[in-house]
Amino acid sequence: MHATFEPSLYSTWMIETALEQMQSYGYNYVRVFLACPTFYAGFGLSSPGIPLNYTKNVIDFLVRAANHKILVMLTADFNPLNYQSIINSYPMPPNVTGGNAIIFHRGQVEAKAQFFRDLLSQIKAVNMTAFENIFAIDIFNEIAVSVREQPFSLTSGLVPFEDILYDMANGNDRQRMLDIAGNIWMDTVVAAIKLVSPRILVTASLFSPNAVGHDGFDGVQVRPPDADDRYPLRPASLVQSLADYIDLHVYASENAQKELAGAALSSEKPILMGETGAYTGFFSNASIAALAIKNVIIDSFDYGFIGWSIWTWDSTDQQPRFWTLTEQNNTINNVLAPSVWPIGKLAKKLPIKF
Repeated sequence: MHATFEPSLYSTWMIETALEQMQSYGYNYVRVFLACPTFYAGFGLSSPGIPLNYTKNVIDFLVRAANHKILVMLTADFNPLNYQSIINSYPMPPNVTGGNAIIFHRGQVEAKAQFFRDLLSQIKAVNMTAFENIFAIDIFNEIAVSVREQPFSLTSGLVPFEDILYDMANGNDRQRMLDIAGNIWMDTVVAAIKLVSPRILVTASLFSPNAVGHDGFDGVQVRPPDADDRYPLRPASLVQSLADYIDLHVYASENAQKELAGAALSSEKPILMGETGAYTGFFSNASIAALAIKNVIIDSFDYGFIGWSIWTWDSTDQQPRFWTLTEQNNTINNVLAPSVWPIGKLAKKLPIKF
């Protein structure tokens, strides 16, 4: 799991060196995950709150990045365990099971809103340089529901949500239910963050339904037992929410074009690609991977993308394994870094073998 801000490990990472290299290559923002083992375990606390021995590492990172003229996108996923009391103070809605509670359960929504109020208020009180260097917040990495959990595992009957009944045999109703729940979830968390800082941009990152076997947004249809059960929120719905921009993740593959087309993107709000990259199982070396990622970025111009972030800087220990920017003597950096290839200079796509 992510461990950048783990209190006992943070000082061991070569963060200053990495940020210095990022600046030299011309990057202007970095995406970093808030989660770590201590975070998930609730910081050792029995009630909501964030200890300073965690937040000081986030502040240190933000200040170091600011010193290198690099803005920061903070990224979250599940709530810390010590916010469970907030979750438990709200009843579970009927016909909602498993991870789908993240969006449909008011307690989950309020817990996330309170966490961000706590974190941002603490950063603001301690160090304004750090606070002002937060470019954006991804409130939940690749947010999605499961089609194997209720309500979407149900294929018949009427399910209530927010005093409206939805027909689970009707694809339009299924999609409308998810759209409404997703926007309520988004609006609640965005409003909490904007109370502390109206300036920080907020969204939740997504992937295309075509990345997990759906043919576009198909009404949250049930998948075969051995298929990926995830179904993302819909960008065309989120543009009606308080989200400031859309963040779609697309990786280099033979399916990348279908993923871009199937995401049904809307130009009503800015579109970023908060993750792109190349799986080592698809590309035999970093040079081929760099060209494949470049092709994804070029393809995204046609869909209105205005920002990109490459996964990852130097994490060679993650599984499944993706090519990093720095390995093989900075091969990918030397193709894609802004100092080498300023985005906006259109380039012809290159033929890539998968």
